[in-house]
Amino acid sequence: MSVAPTAIFDLDGTLVDTAPDLAASLDHCLAAAGLPLAGLARIRPHAGHGAQAMLRLGYDWAGAPLWGDELAGQTARFLAFYEANIAVSSKLYPGATDALDRLASAGFRLAVCTNKTERLARLLLAGLGLDARFSAICGADTFPARKPDPVHILGTLAQAGGEASRAVMIGDSRTDLDAAGAVAMPSVLMDFGDAALDADDRAKAALILPSFDALDASSLLCLATGRRPIDAHHRPPLLAAAAE
Repeated sequence: MSVAPTAIFDLDGTLVDTAPDLAASLDHCLAAAGLPLAGLARIRPHAGHGAQAMLRLGYDWAGAPLWGDELAGQTARFLAFYEANIAVSSKLYPGATDALDRLASAGFRLAVCTNKTERLARLLLAGLGLDARFSAICGADTFPARKPDPVHILGTLAQAGGEASRAVMIGDSRTDLDAAGAVAMPSVLMDFGDAALDADDRAKAALILPSFDALDASSLLCLATGRRPIDAHHRPPLLAAAAE
């Protein structure tokens, strides 16, 4: 009996728009330092880069130095505020719930593989009422390495009870594309997040979708199981139409 197919999702920028709560956490730290606030619009393109990268940007924009001790203190302040406010303004992207339902009904195991820490990922998904949907929720600290290292995606698959030969990665960034490529797994790029991707990055995806409404379970099964060609010139009809 064959193993059920697995759909592995990235979290930030793929399933959930987390930029508002991440931006609020940065502004909380900047306010504590007496610095100008960054605001959501300015920080949104960088919201998936981690607390320290966001803090360095915020300080750079303010023309202020950020040394080791202050960076450590502000990182702790950022994470404490974010954990306490993790699902205040973060929202599922439109159509995500229905897409998860379609995949589950089609027999997919669902998993999350994110470079957020596992604790924060679980808190966010629980806050949105989604945690019970996933067979595995694996974060940056779940395994010895994180995406794009193959140990992260293979470990997630193992926890979900899946196999790389019957799985697909759904994400929004170069990191997701490279993680899937490292284990020869097809990837779907959700093209509504904030990650900046060039033509070479996009060429790595088996499929580029503009929304979750375009995610078709039967066509995704073809990708996951390799029953049809998945390169850009031979996509299944439903996938090719959605990618145009």
